Amino acid sequence: MHFANFVKITVIMGFAWGFTGGLLFTGVLALPDHIAHLIVEYPTELTLIVTLISTTLSIITSMFFTFAIKEALRHHLSGPITLFRLRTAIALSRPTWVLRWRSLKLSALTLVVFAMVTFLNTSWSTLLLPTLVQWPVAMFGTELDLGSAAFVNQLSTDINTFQANTVQAPAFQTINVLTLLSGIAAANVQGGVQTSSIFSFNGVSYNQSTGGVLPAIQEYSGSSNSPGPAVGLAFSGGQVPVNTSFDWGRLGRDAGTQGIGKNYTVTQQGVTANVTCQPIDRSQNAFTVLPEATQGPQNYNFTFLTWQAAVNCSGNLNSLTYFTAGNANGQMDNATQGFLPIVVCPSPNSTTFNPYKFDVFMSGLYKYNFLPTTVCEVVPYLTTVNVTYNGGIISVDRIGTSSGLTSSPNFPLSQYIATVMDYQAGTNQAMTKNTIGDFLTAYGTSNENYWRGITEFSSTQLRSGYSASGVPSNMTKSTSGTMYIMTYGWRSQAHTYILLLVVITMIWGSTVLAAGYSLIKEKLNGSDPSFDFSDPVHLIMAASGGGLGSQLREGDRNRADNSEDITVRFEDVPNRVGRSVSKRLVTVAPEPLPQIMSQTMTPEPLPQIMSQTTPQTAAT
Repeated sequence: MHFANFVKITVIMGFAWGFTGGLLFTGVLALPDHIAHLIVEYPTELTLIVTLISTTLSIITSMFFTFAIKEALRHHLSGPITLFRLRTAIALSRPTWVLRWRSLKLSALTLVVFAMVTFLNTSWSTLLLPTLVQWPVAMFGTELDLGSAAFVNQLSTDINTFQANTVQAPAFQTINVLTLLSGIAAANVQGGVQTSSIFSFNGVSYNQSTGGVLPAIQEYSGSSNSPGPAVGLAFSGGQVPVNTSFDWGRLGRDAGTQGIGKNYTVTQQGVTANVTCQPIDRSQNAFTVLPEATQGPQNYNFTFLTWQAAVNCSGNLNSLTYFTAGNANGQMDNATQGFLPIVVCPSPNSTTFNPYKFDVFMSGLYKYNFLPTTVCEVVPYLTTVNVTYNGGIISVDRIGTSSGLTSSPNFPLSQYIATVMDYQAGTNQAMTKNTIGDFLTAYGTSNENYWRGITEFSSTQLRSGYSASGVPSNMTKSTSGTMYIMTYGWRSQAHTYILLLVVITMIWGSTVLAAGYSLIKEKLNGSDPSFDFSDPVHLIMAASGGGLGSQLREGDRNRADNSEDITVRFEDVPNRVGRSVSKRLVTVAPEPLPQIMSQTMTPEPLPQIMSQTTPQTAAT
């Protein structure tokens, strides 16, 4: 019987140890996706099922524990014992607790056992109840390195070929509006108030700006249409492959788990720019805008204006021609019409182009005259960014400063960015208005963020074009990050689960020790298992059979606390036909005092004890 109980409780405790050990080893135990979705749909039913299971395990465990303790105490009570110790034994076998200030150790023991058994149900519930966990899965991959020597050489060759403008023209026309919107989204200030904006490109949504990155997650990669031959500088949209893998570690069998939600954080290479805008310094730079009027058709009251916008930036020259319409006198309406010439200097196609920085000149005329002649210095640079993929939106957080574009004076990335801005400058001026000027009118003079947004979008577009057909290994850069799966399961919480294991193990250990003690005592001297000292009926009949009531007379009620110090013992009663109680509880006379003590102290007469009666009298 005791061995069978030992095996059963060991199996139950083995489940608890194995479950907790596996959890501490793997870090996370996730439920299958279909079960996680059922939990989301039926949360109350989950609590009910787990409560029933934990209650059942708690009842079985505590039943084995109390049975083993009771059997061990039954053997232990074969000798003399005080009434308080008997009371303590009964409390341990129930289990409940007793409190006596004169016996704090025994009182504390009952409190500890009572607390362990009471906490057992809570332990099982905490151990078994699945909760919402965030499961981190490491990820790694590669992407196009805009700073690699191989890519620098390739881009330099492509951008400086004779056919470069012809190749880029269709792409620039397609993404022209997107380029404008990228600057508007990055500005995210309207009327002096910070706003939130989403910018979309190639089926991918970015929070405010692209940050110069390319999506590193498959479900965020955007368009699934093949770009065809339109790759490299000709890219304007299409599928871009993603080279990212996940390290499931010891949980390889759970690879592909989707959970009820996912988000990603990836460290990638980004591109941005430091943009500083200030009024023109005429001592270093010059910006002239000269019109030439041409009369319109007869019977039409307007003229065509041809503008020549020319700049001189520290000895470098560039110019751009614009066309607008004015009235018969060659003037534009200050209230409804506007002209905003924009020139990049040095020219992106000139040999004097500076790869580290360039300037953008702007001068608002007519309804844009709130914008004085301004020079924006643009300093592009590579940087390290933390990219968050969550809820279908990509957010870029810059964590690194400039890593330097390159040591080469012919680095083409700045040249490409300047080419995009130069194209924007020439295409956004219409006959009577300028799209960029209208934006600055609506959003305020957020020139720095506007040109920074275009810088970052241009880099993303370029990175997409050169990644669309695959990236050679000598142009790659490693990426790393973490996928966070939101699901239901169990996550390793060392302190919590260790505490639960301590409680469960103490219950198991006490059960095993008590069962072992009972087995040893049973072999040495057997006892009647039919007598239950914790049963009130059995105890009352045993006390009555032993005449214990004479020791607790009415006149001794003021000594009730001292009565618990009376020493008693259980005696076997001769078997008789029809008798159901095989024990009687009798008092044990205290041992006589030593002789030297009897000579110095006057002994008090001892009360008559029922143990002096004969078995026949007690039976009567």
